[in-house]
Amino acid sequence: MNAESELMHAYREWHRLALAERKAIQTRNWDLLADCQLAIKDYQSLVGNLTQKARTEWRLAGQDQTEKEKSIHVFINGLIELTRQNQLMLQSARTTAQERIGQLGEARRNLKLLQRSYQSESDTSWTCVS
Repeated sequence: MNAESELMHAYREWHRLALAERKAIQTRNWDLLADCQLAIKDYQSLVGNLTQKARTEWRLAGQDQTEKEKSIHVFINGLIELTRQNQLMLQSARTTAQERIGQLGEARRNLKLLQRSYQSESDTSWTCVS
């Protein structure tokens, strides 16, 4: 397999992982999300190396690098858009979680106040009986 084929395969795998990342965000599967992000990071490095190798192959073969780069940019633009959408979904999930944490914190404070209120009433009722 030549560098260009390996590069295109790496982009397809990166795209597959970005779709899996989207699914992980939608299902709130944070372990899968973390795995996808680690794998994507590996593919980013791989793509960088394979791009350099492919460019060398194209130059040595006398191929039009501009045309080759244009075809690759189609994949890149798709990945950029998919990544942007994933980031927006993740930010929305984070905002929702932060709001929920705030609500739960408020409920906790209210329960503590209520608990103190009942404890105070209990304590005074016992002192009246004595």
